[in-house]
Amino acid sequence: MYLIYMDESGQTGNNLNDPAQPIFVLAALIVPETIWLALEQDLVAVIEKYFPAPRPMNFEIHAKSVYHGEGYFRQYPMNHRLSFRDEWLRISQRHDLKLIYRSIVKKRFHNWIRSTFGSGVSINPHVAAFPLVAHAVNDYLASLQDSPLGIFIVDENREIISDVEKAIFLLRGMEGNLKLDRIIEKGFIIDSSKSFLLQLCDLCAYSAKKKEERKEGLPIKPIDEGGIQMMEPLIHRGDEALQDTLEWLVEQQKKKRPGNKSGSV
Repeated sequence: MYLIYMDESGQTGNNLNDPAQPIFVLAALIVPETIWLALEQDLVAVIEKYFPAPRPMNFEIHAKSVYHGEGYFRQYPMNHRLSFRDEWLRISQRHDLKLIYRSIVKKRFHNWIRSTFGSGVSINPHVAAFPLVAHAVNDYLASLQDSPLGIFIVDENREIISDVEKAIFLLRGMEGNLKLDRIIEKGFIIDSSKSFLLQLCDLCAYSAKKKEERKEGLPIKPIDEGGIQMMEPLIHRGDEALQDTLEWLVEQQKKKRPGNKSGSV
């Protein structure tokens, strides 16, 4: 069994015109159940080293807070915070974790929606990114010895919970390239503050987003380069399945009742 932690970066919902967040990234961190406990213990040990108790009750590793010294992390200098980041990502490398992510440039996605459906239709980029990531995860599991099963574990984001659960159900039951035949259950929705693995996925998703921003010619800071370099060895790209996903999105939109413009799957 593999535990697949999913988190996003650059989430602005259906607002695809936020100049501060032009790219959305959905990331999946693939963790074999056999190493789960050792991995968590290693992550906790690094937290104790860099941010020793007592810590706030709501303590949580948020990539943005670590990078920019927000909230609790304001008391620590930048080098200290970046050293923590590097140790967490180094642990990921040592445990041979795999990271699968897909990015969506919101402006291009918005243009595709308008050219395909016309005005008045709004689709959260998470809805488009999920089948792309899920397909690559499914293919990765199928390529391993004995084709193990996996289960998705996602952050408790009320905005996308119903979309994720419905997408898993639909993709597992369909035939074709996007079929999820290695994924069981409907997925576990948990509070990210209770899961160091989800927090690690958040850290990876943030660096993946910065990598994609750089690819688009957008400026990134020197502190982001280190995170990108540490995250790179984890990446498993896999097949794109872009055309299959676009066709699936069109089909789901056709099934919606007339007048419903919510953009849910």
